[in-house]
Amino acid sequence: MTEPVNLQGVLDGDLCIACGACVLADSSISLDLHPEKLIFEPNHAGGAEAAAVCPAVAVDFEGLQRRLFPGTEAGVYGVVHSVMLAQSCDQGRNERASSGGIIKELLIELLGRDDVDGAIVLQHVAGLDFQPGLIRDPSEVDGLPGSVYHNLPKHRVLELLRANEGRYVVVAIPCELEGLYKYMFSVEPHLLDRVHTTIGLLCGWQYNWHSIRAICEYKGIDPDTIVDVSYRGGGPVGKLRIWTSDDTEHVINRRVGFAYQVAFDRTFNTPRCHLCINHSNFLADIVVGDAWLASTLATKTGISLVINRRPESDALIRTMAAAGRVAFSEVTVNEIRESQKPAVAHGDFAYAYAAYRREIDLATPDMIGPNRPAAELAGRAEVAKFHAELTRKTQLQRKRRYRYLYWRKLTREFGRFAGRYWQWFRHRVLRVGRDPNAEQTVAKQDLARFR
Repeated sequence: MTEPVNLQGVLDGDLCIACGACVLADSSISLDLHPEKLIFEPNHAGGAEAAAVCPAVAVDFEGLQRRLFPGTEAGVYGVVHSVMLAQSCDQGRNERASSGGIIKELLIELLGRDDVDGAIVLQHVAGLDFQPGLIRDPSEVDGLPGSVYHNLPKHRVLELLRANEGRYVVVAIPCELEGLYKYMFSVEPHLLDRVHTTIGLLCGWQYNWHSIRAICEYKGIDPDTIVDVSYRGGGPVGKLRIWTSDDTEHVINRRVGFAYQVAFDRTFNTPRCHLCINHSNFLADIVVGDAWLASTLATKTGISLVINRRPESDALIRTMAAAGRVAFSEVTVNEIRESQKPAVAHGDFAYAYAAYRREIDLATPDMIGPNRPAAELAGRAEVAKFHAELTRKTQLQRKRRYRYLYWRKLTREFGRFAGRYWQWFRHRVLRVGRDPNAEQTVAKQDLARFR
């Protein structure tokens, strides 16, 4: 692979995921919201220093895992010490969350320890603006927002680590950690000692800001009056809630709301998400996300799937359980496969799409993860069709033709849209295609400890 001289390929391919590593590598770069793309990206292409730390150019997963988890062997899902299903025992915290409330429980526990000086987490600023900030006290945790789906700049994570001595917990999505570690290992390795623990999310993709503008158009909301937004909470799937300056709360059903399904269609994802083979967050110490399992379908509140990549995080969960803070059941990697689905967890589509993009001479990140041997690549016709549709819909988004996209899904694409619910019904209710190994792991008596 020829080393890139700048970020021009990233800009041309709309591949920036706003991790912010380039901002620290080149002080002349800032991350700005592009007025047509509605994603954050560098204000200029910079030079080789910026390209060298960019995860939209390349990620050496083997090298990073070897340095982060020395003496361990990475399997299909990365380095795995143990896998758990877990849930907060605090009823209010659990019900306010959509995936068990485990991240907030972890933050509260870690912030109470003498060897932790704070946590770098996403905080709400105003409107749609959320930024990484530093908290130091457990009492600050419950005021934090939940998952935020729209694309945001994250360079402040590195800035906060650089500006503050001590040891900190970092909560991050996969591509954010890719940029964070690429930068620290190559430019400021002393910052590595300031990271106490990384809590990674099982990622469900970022969205460009067209998604918010589209849902606002469908629901008659002026996007310029938004004062806050919440994507999850109140159950395993949760609802999208938008608050506006007239003190109105707009609640939108995420599972069956047609407008939501249009505005948060996969073509609204930031483009690099389609190439991501790291939804399982290979570089995080402990990974937390929704447990989308047939065995947990009947539970009333969210349950987290937890991947412990170190013995220390396994012990952390067990300590909290002994104190009555969390409930957990130990499971296996089968639950990762069942919850994430092989197409995502193994990178079936992403690896195939990357190959297609290279074939048609488009800039493409160089990424081979530990899941590559398990990947069963999607067919060329499938990825070519997707690319054509993505290209067309991206053009429509940038022309703000959201209403056309709505009617397109209601007519031309309705069969495919309805088919998704039929597949869900077959899998969850009729038990077609379930992973028998995953089903056998979680006994009914284990599930009884969860709400």
